[in-house]
Amino acid sequence: MSFDALRRLQQTLMQRATKRDCENIRSVGFSPGLSVVGNAYGIRAQFNVTRKLKRVLESRRINPIESVRLLDRKTGRYRVLELSTQVRQVREVVPTGVTITTEVERATASLVVRWTTVRPVPAMPDAHQPDDPRWRWGLLTVSHLFVGRGGTDRRDRAKIRRVAVCGNGPQTIRSRVVIRGRIPGGPDVALVETGWDRLWLSGFVREIGSPPLEIATAKDLRRWVSAGTSGEFVGDGVSFPWSWQTYYPSLSIPGLGRLEHIVAYKIASNQDASKKPFGPGSSGGAITTEGLVTGLQVAAAPPRFDLGYAQTMDISFAWIGKQLRASALEVVAVVGNAGRTSIA
Repeated sequence: MSFDALRRLQQTLMQRATKRDCENIRSVGFSPGLSVVGNAYGIRAQFNVTRKLKRVLESRRINPIESVRLLDRKTGRYRVLELSTQVRQVREVVPTGVTITTEVERATASLVVRWTTVRPVPAMPDAHQPDDPRWRWGLLTVSHLFVGRGGTDRRDRAKIRRVAVCGNGPQTIRSRVVIRGRIPGGPDVALVETGWDRLWLSGFVREIGSPPLEIATAKDLRRWVSAGTSGEFVGDGVSFPWSWQTYYPSLSIPGLGRLEHIVAYKIASNQDASKKPFGPGSSGGAITTEGLVTGLQVAAAPPRFDLGYAQTMDISFAWIGKQLRASALEVVAVVGNAGRTSIA
């Protein structure tokens, strides 16, 4: 099912549910499951509620099977979808980079990127010419780290804690904000620029000429919406396995506004969830799936912080490339011992 169809399906189900119980319904998403009556989309409609009630009036009830007429824009005809449903009581979702603590503004930077605006695209920098000025280097983090810093002021500076320190060198490297998404509204991503030499000396880049990493495509995401998957979260000196939970065509998150293409994932059952794996400061950590860079964490559910939320790279990466007018934009490393970013 296309993302456009999922978006329209979400809107229809949300409107229907809020008419029945506007105070209790929080959001609608899609999790892997079985469709019914010959509609082999393999998805289940998940209705998130503030409080799950044992007894519900029939007029306010979410049916075990919800029937929805959806326009097929290719044929111009309507199809009737019979979707199995799940009602789940959910905790509040909050950004995990800034607003949880007022003592220090911090987030995580796990992805190293390089880009160029030169056309045609020049050869990749290598060990023989590492400082090719046609290529620029930086790291991705979340835009909400910089909220309250004067709109989209590009003079914002960020300090990034180094993975490796040479001798008596500084513990952090300085960077500047090149581009960041609008908050609220998104995308919740920011690009901070620094020099390749700083990234290399600090342990973020092991090889200057390393090939780009693959990013999860819309086709990959559509497959996971129905089939589910698992992956790894890479944060500040930690990594955790997770399992796919829910896909939201759009999701309203307090403080961040309504963000598009949000994936919810839960710490794997064999992991210790008491350590708050997706807790304060972990926004900007990367999630990877089947060897593909999939998204950046933007939020989590307190108080256990075992349920994370990420905005997918197919949204944020394309937006950054457009804003930069880049002829090439590549992720070159997922930092296994990620750096902590803070406002300078």
